[in-house]
Amino acid sequence: MATVTNAYTTASAVGIREDLSDRIHRVDVEDTPFMSRIGTTTAKQTLHEWQTRTLSAVNTNNAVPEGDEVSRSASTANVRVSNVCQISRKDATVTGTLETVDKAGRDSEMALQMADRTVELRKDMEAALMSNQAWVASGTRKLRGFEAWIRTNSARGVGGADPADPTVTPTTSATDGTQAAFTEAMLLTTLQEIYTAGGNAKFALMGPHAKKTASAFVGRANSQVDIGKTTIHQATSRYASDFGDIDFVPHRYLRSSGRTVALVDPSNVKVAYLRKFVRFPLAKIGDAETRVILSEYTLEMCNEKAHGVIADLLTS
Repeated sequence: MATVTNAYTTASAVGIREDLSDRIHRVDVEDTPFMSRIGTTTAKQTLHEWQTRTLSAVNTNNAVPEGDEVSRSASTANVRVSNVCQISRKDATVTGTLETVDKAGRDSEMALQMADRTVELRKDMEAALMSNQAWVASGTRKLRGFEAWIRTNSARGVGGADPADPTVTPTTSATDGTQAAFTEAMLLTTLQEIYTAGGNAKFALMGPHAKKTASAFVGRANSQVDIGKTTIHQATSRYASDFGDIDFVPHRYLRSSGRTVALVDPSNVKVAYLRKFVRFPLAKIGDAETRVILSEYTLEMCNEKAHGVIADLLTS
């Protein structure tokens, strides 16, 4: 059918108001699973230090005769360990005009920009803390990431190598090896090593492919889950092992799309802040305002023997 002759339509009308929703939609992730699950502490210098100590091995032959003269044992000294504080920063610049005009979905453009920069900064920090990054102590300082600490309880691919002892050469990261499929045997072996070393891993951070693989582990076949008639329960979020219950936590931006599974004892690792999410304006230039948010922080690896890594895994 044809339009009525001389009908005045929206195509030619002037003055129709726009239909712009007063909401802003964003799909980008905000989660920081590692930082959100571990503790924090305070750093007082750019070089943050702490101490570890080791007890002597169990002696099943600890028996002495009555009245025996004590043969004095040597004391064990603490081990001094350190990491450097890294500065991570984000900023936003908004003109005076943009801050003043009527906007949809926000009253203040600067407030919106700084909220986004805060999320971005937390994600950058999460990636640095979980990384295989070796420390850099001068110039642009870089902290030693989680993967670059673990050497006691590690499963690596062919050609892979643990990082150097941080008390001797604190400048190396782990060496990547040949990638292989993630298996339940790898998980159980590493959990056993952590338990034997004295740790109690509580959660495992893993990339999306490793998480999908873990949900198909054989142990899943023996579980019983009460679900509704309209629900298909496929995923495994908690794994009850011989060495304690482990939460399987998917991580969206682990190094190299998740080639490493990190087994974490949250009581033995912290984020140490020298400056925690400091916000300040820069000197104004022209008709625009710039605000900065930064953190100066490091990873306090209280004792790397409490954790583990399963490295060099396939990611697809």
